[in-house]
Amino acid sequence: MTLYRTTASAVVRRALLGLLGVALLVTAACGAPAQGGGTTDTTLTVAISNNPSSLDPQAGPSGTDHVALYPLYATLVEFDPATLKATPGLAESWSFTDPTTLQLKLRPGLTFSDGSPLDAAAVKASLERYRTQTNKADLSNVTAVEAPDATTVLLKEKTPDSSLVLVLADRAGMVVGPTASNADFAQKPVGAGPYTLVSYSPGDRLVLKRNPSFYGTPPPMENLEMRIITDPKAAANALLSGQIDFADNLDANDMPQLQNSGKLTVESPVGLWFDMIYFNLAQKPLDDVRVRQAINLALDRDEIIQGTVNGQGEPARQPLPTSHWAYDKANDAIWPHDVARAKQLMAEAGYPAGGVTLTSVATASPLEIRRNEIIRSQLAEIGIDYRVQSMDTNQGVSLYFEKQGTNAAQYAWSGRPDPGQTYNRLFAQNSYQNPGKVAIPGLDQVLTQAVATEDTAQRAAAYARADKLIADFAPYAPLYFRGDVTAYSTSVTGYTASLLGKPKVAFLDKKSGA
Repeated sequence: MTLYRTTASAVVRRALLGLLGVALLVTAACGAPAQGGGTTDTTLTVAISNNPSSLDPQAGPSGTDHVALYPLYATLVEFDPATLKATPGLAESWSFTDPTTLQLKLRPGLTFSDGSPLDAAAVKASLERYRTQTNKADLSNVTAVEAPDATTVLLKEKTPDSSLVLVLADRAGMVVGPTASNADFAQKPVGAGPYTLVSYSPGDRLVLKRNPSFYGTPPPMENLEMRIITDPKAAANALLSGQIDFADNLDANDMPQLQNSGKLTVESPVGLWFDMIYFNLAQKPLDDVRVRQAINLALDRDEIIQGTVNGQGEPARQPLPTSHWAYDKANDAIWPHDVARAKQLMAEAGYPAGGVTLTSVATASPLEIRRNEIIRSQLAEIGIDYRVQSMDTNQGVSLYFEKQGTNAAQYAWSGRPDPGQTYNRLFAQNSYQNPGKVAIPGLDQVLTQAVATEDTAQRAAAYARADKLIADFAPYAPLYFRGDVTAYSTSVTGYTASLLGKPKVAFLDKKSGA
């Protein structure tokens, strides 16, 4: 196809026209580097690609928030970055005392950053608050939380659910302090992470300082500054000029320049983060399964990867990448690129001559614009007019998921530590990510079976059955798993890429004088 290449190139040219201005704006926003080209010896400076939707971990819905939340909040459970296997956090151990009771044993003597005790009662209060929030689906199977003594927490479940352990390594396990009841908590967060918030200027930066009350080894850097740079080209320029020390979610097309600079370490690991088109299954034309299947067959995922991220990724036809233990090789052939079959399905759905409009929303950035222009040209081949509104991510999330103002949304799913979270959040009838509240026949039963055991082989077999049900129903259009282009100064040490794909930067170190 030549159409998308012409269109994508035009988009890139338009984007490049503004890059000099963007770079200058970022330079002004970031401030001048310290003598010698780096930031101060006591400060690590990190770029984040979006404003946090909230600094209250229980309130915000965006998966891009985690990089800002991890330094502020310790989690009940941690995980190994390579395997996502659960490891101790605030809870030094855990066990299922019966099939529906998870017992946590907390480390003794824990405190929040404001000095208040982080004991079982505080954990109970945090978990109970979480169950009233936007993301409450993560704890929807929990019926009660008990604190029989100062270091013991019991979570009672309706049905056996082994995924609960790693749920506590995510937002639900980010324990919030007693001031969470205050109306201004998101502006003055209190957690138990390695850093505390000094100031937050939306659209500009977060400034953090080391938390002297942190339970573990203190972070090596006294200060952590997170600069909000939404344009990946501007983030690359800031790296190259030494204004920042670390950035991820960069544009793959900038990799050669970053690699050739001699100043940076550059990586592109494929993790759980994948780009997709969310469907509102209650709105026309997406209420017809044949239209949803046709969209999936019309998409040339390899072409999208090449045209958008310079080949840095792998096609997505399931909610998990090939490196994950629950990936189902038998379902590799789901949704091949088949325009002829897609056109046949559109005709069967009553659209033989096209004339179908699909409204969507996406983030306003050159990379997202490139991707959606390619999608638009591919869907045009089967008679679908794909119309995308580009806007701030948080505004777009509200428009689609909460106001239901578009048929679809072209965003990413950022991944969760346990696959049970991913399948439940993306496909359960009453989840936030399913604004149409349409159930996939038979899926809930299979997902319940998948978490009823801790045996990974049995769980993987259940997810394979779920993948088949999902493919038949086509409730979304997965595109590709990103190679997360990450670059950091050669003076920075201690970074380990995670399969989860959400960088933990609190324990990075920077050589003196960098």
